[in-house]
Amino acid sequence: MLTLMANSSINRSEAAHPFFVSVTEMRSDSKKQTFTVSCRMFTDDLQTAIFKLYAHKGELDKADGSANTVLEKYIAERIAIKVAGKDVAFTFVGYETEEEATWCYLEATTFPGTGKVEITNKLLFDFIEGQTNLIHCYKDGVRNSYKLVQPEQYTSF
Repeated sequence: MLTLMANSSINRSEAAHPFFVSVTEMRSDSKKQTFTVSCRMFTDDLQTAIFKLYAHKGELDKADGSANTVLEKYIAERIAIKVAGKDVAFTFVGYETEEEATWCYLEATTFPGTGKVEITNKLLFDFIEGQTNLIHCYKDGVRNSYKLVQPEQYTSF
């Protein structure tokens, strides 16, 4: 089955799901001094992307941690976040699969403070035309959302 996934085209993926969307949630809590990010992508799309880019042959749904390094690299190359004009550095915490989706989790290495949050998000833009990335930003419990449709890749809150 892995060979089929690795050699499949995006058309095979369309049979699995007719739309292409990811969800990225940013949570900033000034009382706890935390800033976290979680990204949800269809597992088959993410699997195809990391195989094509990095020749990663492991299956994400095994959740054995073998994909941590490649997922960390993939996300770091496609998501950039600034708070109050300063780049936020993240540590990759891990990932898990849930039904047909993979969640990836990141934490800011230090609390970036408060202010305008800017995000550039190009997840899955490499291979999927029409990819939509939903962005939810929770600042001290208040939610703001935006929809990025390829090629649009930037928003702020």
